[in-house]
Amino acid sequence: MINQKKTAAILLGLTMGLSGSVMAAPAADTADQDLAARIAAIEAQQQELTKQLSALKKENAKLKKTDKIAKSNKNAIQGLKEAQNRLQIKGFARIAWDNDNINAYVNRNDFRRSYLDLEGSYKVNDRWTANFQCETVQHYAKYVTAEKNSAKYHPKDIDHKYDNEHGTIQRAWVEGSIGKVNLDVGRRWRSLGYNFVFFGNESDGIMLSTPIPKTKLTAKAFYLTPTDRGFHFSMRGVGLEGNVGHGLEIRAAYGKLNVGKNESLGTNYWDNDQPYDNSIGSQAFLLGAMWNPVKNIFLLGDYVRTNRESRVGAAEGGRTINYDGRNTYAIQMNYRWPDLNSPGSFQLYTRYFNYPNNENDLVGVFGDKQDGAFHSGNRGWVFGFKYVPAKNVEWDTFYMTANATKLVWDGHRGEKYRHNMLRTRVDFHF
Repeated sequence: MINQKKTAAILLGLTMGLSGSVMAAPAADTADQDLAARIAAIEAQQQELTKQLSALKKENAKLKKTDKIAKSNKNAIQGLKEAQNRLQIKGFARIAWDNDNINAYVNRNDFRRSYLDLEGSYKVNDRWTANFQCETVQHYAKYVTAEKNSAKYHPKDIDHKYDNEHGTIQRAWVEGSIGKVNLDVGRRWRSLGYNFVFFGNESDGIMLSTPIPKTKLTAKAFYLTPTDRGFHFSMRGVGLEGNVGHGLEIRAAYGKLNVGKNESLGTNYWDNDQPYDNSIGSQAFLLGAMWNPVKNIFLLGDYVRTNRESRVGAAEGGRTINYDGRNTYAIQMNYRWPDLNSPGSFQLYTRYFNYPNNENDLVGVFGDKQDGAFHSGNRGWVFGFKYVPAKNVEWDTFYMTANATKLVWDGHRGEKYRHNMLRTRVDFHF
């Protein structure tokens, strides 16, 4: 009985064991299927991630390219800005009208009716700048010329007399520094003094300047050659300018010509190349000052002395002309200064000047040539104003009345007369 019971138990255990194995097989298949599904999902996700990664790589490449282009554009823009800062263009256009009764061998009724001044500068490096100036001057259709004081209609191209009507570049110069010495070399308008009485003309040459330590003064040295046709002399010299305190500035200079005081200055193009008598001398001194004694009042003055030889010139009607003026001066008083950035600003000014007779219509050494208004042999007054009606627009008007001597050979040479001139002009600055 016992063996039967054991046998039955063993058989029952085997049966239950076989039954458990049969029941576990479906569960294992389900787990495998779930694992395969998970693997497939992971692979699909990996593929999607691979696609996204590829897209991100492409996008990153585009961004890198865009960034490179942006940097390139930024550099280009920066380069353009630097180039723009290196190149500066400025100047003004002018509309002018004169009424002038001067009786002398100068162009008159012809003063720059319309005029353009164009100036450019290019920064070469931190020390040097290259500059140019182009003037376009359009004269009246009919004018009085220095050639025998006759009225003419001026041609355009005879002997290049009117190159300045064609907008050519007349002047080029460079400015820079070597150590503490500043240099200005080439052809340009240059002036010495406040009223340009000593020198104020286009010239070839060089000017050097350097500040004097522990002062507000600047020392100068120069070698200048006027470019006016027929004149063949040069002047070398030294100067001093700057603030000396109490609202006072000074400009002083000494110049020595490379010709003696009895040697010719050149040949007169307007008179069959006859020699120019030396109407300057061989040495000249300048003392100029500007003083601001009270608010808005400014006094400017220049005094020039030369060592020229005195002469008596021929005239008509038993008259003679004394050319003995060694002393030249001009004194001006300004009330306020015009400001081109402030519409409504203005200036009132008056000037007294004494320019002695000169055989070659020279003032000082070669002064006051730029404006075309003040000539040798005139002594008198100027009353004028400047007004800014709009930003960068300046209106300048003055009336001049002076004692003068007739210089034209018309039967009245040597007579005294009253030289009157009215000028008005408007400058449009840019």
